[in-house]
This record gives sequence, structure tokens and C-alpha cells, in this order.
Amino acid sequence: MKLILILIAVPVVLAGALALYARLVPIEADRFTSKPGPDAAGVHRMPGGAKYVLPLSDLPKDALVNLLGIVRQTPRTIEIATDNGNSFVTRSRGFGFPDVTRIWQDEDNLHIHAHLVIGKSDLGVNGDRVRQWNEALRGSLR
Repeated sequence: MKLILILIAVPVVLAGALALYARLVPIEADRFTSKPGPDAAGVHRMPGGAKYVLPLSDLPKDALVNLLGIVRQTPRTIEIATDNGNSFVTRSRGFGFPDVTRIWQDEDNLHIHAHLVIGKSDLGVNGDRVRQWNEALRGSLR
């Protein structure tokens, strides 16, 4: 009976510790203000994230404002105040792993950079999330 309790308790304690770590790990401040590349128009997949560089000429009027509204409605997403673009932290269900998204506009493009904070692979979650935001934004063209 003791062995069964130990075999149950150890994974539960480890899972709880992982969830606690994911929620308490500090996120470097420069993650909320940096403007990482690439800067060429297109969809750029990378390990742990994705960057969309969308030409403003292909987007609806007020694309940035519309996109920020879409992002703010995303579950488990909070906005982080910055003086340099817009930053968001979206946490995964369950363990609460944080992903940072930076959104900014330059003269010709709208930039959306989403990247994990913990680990090496996000299993494509960031790219999928940004793709959905892009589709919702472009749906406002109609």
C-alpha cells in the first residue's frame, strides 16, 4: 500500500512543482521591449515560436488597433505595459507555461513575434496562435 501511495504521490508532486515553476519563473524585462527580426515580409517559423511580418498595404485600416483588440480577447493572455510597442504573456492551459508576444508597427509592416520563455519547443503553439489572430484580423476586411 505504501508503494502505491509513493508511486502516485511522486508524479503529483513533480507536476505541481513544474506548474509552480512555470508560473513563478521571472521573464527577462527586455523580452517585453525588444524588436527581434527577421524584418522581411512573410511568415517566419523558428524553434520555439514564429514571427509574422505583414505589409500594412495588405491589411484592413487600423490593423494594429484591430489586432490588439483580438489579442486582448485571447484566453489566458495579459498585456504588459511598455513604452515600446505592445507586449503580451499568454499562458498554456494546465501548467501555465508563459509565451511572450511582441506586436509593433513600423512604416510599412505590422510585426507579430511570439516566442516561448521556458524550454526549446513550443510544439507550434505560438505559430498557430498568431495564424489565428492573422485570420481574425483579415476577416475584418469583409
